[in-house]
Amino acid sequence: MIALAGNTTLFVQETAMWYWILAWLLTIVTTVGNGLVICLICSIRRLQTVANWSVLSLAMADLFVGLTFFPLLFALNIDRLNDSPESLPPFFLVSRTFLYFSATNLFVMILDRYVAIVHPLKYLSFMTSRVIKIAIALAWISPVLLFTVPRFLEVESRFLLIFRVGVFQVVPVLVFIFVSARIFFIMRRISKRTSRIFAQLRFNHPTKSASSVTESTLESRAAARMTVAIVFFFIVCYVFENYKCFCYVFRMCRINATLREIVDILFVINSAANPIAYAFLKRDIKLVLQRLLGSRQIHAQSGTETSSASGQEMKRSVESL
Repeated sequence: MIALAGNTTLFVQETAMWYWILAWLLTIVTTVGNGLVICLICSIRRLQTVANWSVLSLAMADLFVGLTFFPLLFALNIDRLNDSPESLPPFFLVSRTFLYFSATNLFVMILDRYVAIVHPLKYLSFMTSRVIKIAIALAWISPVLLFTVPRFLEVESRFLLIFRVGVFQVVPVLVFIFVSARIFFIMRRISKRTSRIFAQLRFNHPTKSASSVTESTLESRAAARMTVAIVFFFIVCYVFENYKCFCYVFRMCRINATLREIVDILFVINSAANPIAYAFLKRDIKLVLQRLLGSRQIHAQSGTETSSASGQEMKRSVESL
């Protein structure tokens, strides 16, 4: 396995078979899941909304993570390029660049969902297409300027390392913890308010339903659950990565092979979990997937019925003969 432990020294060791099996399984899930999200948003007009632009950008970043992280790591092991120290910098440069693309694009999407949930009346006036485009552009440009270019030019310093870890790893974790707590309290307050509205409606109009209130509440809860689920995977992943960076910067603990393997797996799990969260918790994408699966089932049933009918007709013709 290839891992970073303080400098560009390469650590070569026998990696367990389960690690590579899990790695390739996660690579397939990440690639297929994010590729499906990209295809759905690009091909279906009802999904081409301003709110889904950040989702599309994050899916592209996660797709690149899936296509580059473990395949490149596996190629370096197979080709035995890890016999020389020069094989680590390209892997670290490419893998961390796409991981930071994923982190910054996730940051943009979470802030977009936060404004939509916490300040729904200001969302349309504040999160315009221009604001989203600028935020997405910054999400792709900032990792290149703050990490890729200095790393490529071999500009290394402890201050630059601490600044990079703080900007791309520590700050997002702290912001996401605040966002999750804020959304939790907001949804709790909305739930109590909705319960009072339902009680009042049932008392005043026993025969009428509150479908509009129910629809709005369900949509807000689905958005909140999706946001919290995605944030949870990111925080779990980067808690271990930040611990590893802390050990390297301050030389107060030792980084072992197991920790490196766990961090590698968590990186790709983070990118693989995002499209799963979209499919189950983002209402517009979930509805599109349900309709696509439903139409395929209908076509399959109609095909089965047609074949059975033709078979019965053929049987009658044979019997008549």
